Amino acid sequence: MTDIVIEVKDLAKTYTTFKKQEGFAGAIGSFFRRETVPVRAVKPTSFVIRKGEFVGLLGPNGAGKTTILKMMTGLIPPTSGRCLAFEQFDTSKRPKQYLRRLGMVMGQRNQLHPDLPAVDSFRLSQAIYDIPEGRFNDRLKTCLSLFEIEGKLNIPVRKLSLGERMKMELILAILHEPELLFLDEPTIGLDFNAARQIRKFLAEANQKFGITIILTSHYTKDIEELCRRVILVNHGTTIFDGPLNALDDRIQGERQFTLVLSDQTATSKLIHWIKESSELSLIDSESEDPCEVSFSVTARHAPTTAQKIFDIIPAGSVRDFTIGERSLEDIFSEIYRRTSEERT
Repeated sequence: MTDIVIEVKDLAKTYTTFKKQEGFAGAIGSFFRRETVPVRAVKPTSFVIRKGEFVGLLGPNGAGKTTILKMMTGLIPPTSGRCLAFEQFDTSKRPKQYLRRLGMVMGQRNQLHPDLPAVDSFRLSQAIYDIPEGRFNDRLKTCLSLFEIEGKLNIPVRKLSLGERMKMELILAILHEPELLFLDEPTIGLDFNAARQIRKFLAEANQKFGITIILTSHYTKDIEELCRRVILVNHGTTIFDGPLNALDDRIQGERQFTLVLSDQTATSKLIHWIKESSELSLIDSESEDPCEVSFSVTARHAPTTAQKIFDIIPAGSVRDFTIGERSLEDIFSEIYRRTSEERT
């Protein structure tokens, strides 16, 4: 036996939807004749996830990441290809031996009964997975202490805050000591403090309990703090698979310059110079200030670029000037943009 937990081989998913004409006549016509339209949600994709990894499965909305996640858990079958878990279980067949070894939390789906206290759901999980009493109590005590919510066990779930409910969902997902945990947007809608506690809990679950974790999230903070490896998906295909810090080789290794100027004339001159330079790349600014300009440059050219700026515009025109690394969010956006352009 090796340390392979999940092996995805040419996994693909195509949905079939129907097209109908608008209006009442179209609705009537669809009863007798419907035009089918295939939608390729995931193109053939392959990767391997090993024991103890914390992997981010990332992509924009509609990229196919949640579909891949569902095929790995066995919630939906693939159209072609296969997903093999622990080198012996075909996930599409949902064998009980595999389901006992995994946990799953979906940020927008609840597993806890809203009218019952969380402890009742925990006891149900104990019965389903046949967890010995002593082992159950030890595991529950450890999880509750990590989240500091010991006093919330007997409160109906619907009366808990969103953050408290998500903490209980995570505890429920790992009470039976799964070896593999799937997380789909676990921090969605949470305030910064609850999200921080959940990230700390997940890091502990990965390191202390040795759980292999696969995470989808749109929050870069989750990715930066938790994921050592990322798989980027766009338009149903994998566009990057490797260590998070290897993204530096794709986009980062760049510096972001942001200048706030005193007048529009200086701003126009700077923008024109950036567009004319082959070494610089203008970045769309989210600021409402029309005199704020952001652009990126490779780290190697950063010192000379800083000097050239003041040959283009007078120093007195600069109200603010910052240099920093591009954010992870910018890096992802740039990669998605480039792959979209390559498709057209």
